[in-house]
Amino acid sequence: MLPDDKDWLRDLRTMGDRLLDHLAAAAALDDDPWELPAAPYAEAATACDRVVSMLPARAGGGLGLLLSPTGTPQPTVHALVVECDDLDALWEVLTRLHRALDEEPGTEGLLDLVGQAGAEWGDPPRSPRCLVSQLERVVAVLEFDTFAVRTLAVVMTDEEAREAAEAGAVRTLDDTGQTAYESVTAAWSTTLQP
Repeated sequence: MLPDDKDWLRDLRTMGDRLLDHLAAAAALDDDPWELPAAPYAEAATACDRVVSMLPARAGGGLGLLLSPTGTPQPTVHALVVECDDLDALWEVLTRLHRALDEEPGTEGLLDLVGQAGAEWGDPPRSPRCLVSQLERVVAVLEFDTFAVRTLAVVMTDEEAREAAEAGAVRTLDDTGQTAYESVTAAWSTTLQP
């Protein structure tokens, strides 16, 4: 389950396009033996791209209107399958980035590359710590897997939900779905804070 949060969706898109692609390209050209091999960066960038391709182009798109059992409109959520290999690649890159932030020996080049990506990010530029924090938010949401997440995923992907989504119709959660929805969105609210 993924939120339809515009800031989180922007972070997901830009982490793959700007940070991870930048690092993958640099790592592929660099012969320095202590740098992270190109494969994990490329795989992590591809993982972000794969998730982005399954989401609507903008926040607020996707499934039809979602209602609570009492008829209250609910913010949209997205039910997607994120592959374990994709999460592993993102975690491996994130671990290396944390080591670079901690200035572990042999990570100077990686920290410099992240700094370059942040400097080119826009106005204002983003620090390496800020970029790593954004990637952490992306990974935390992608890997969030609790009983409530699984329950909500089942509710959102049953045959009735699929038909409603395809027709752009209103989907009303039952009590079980609403309880799971509230649990998942409450957990996201702390993770999604910048």
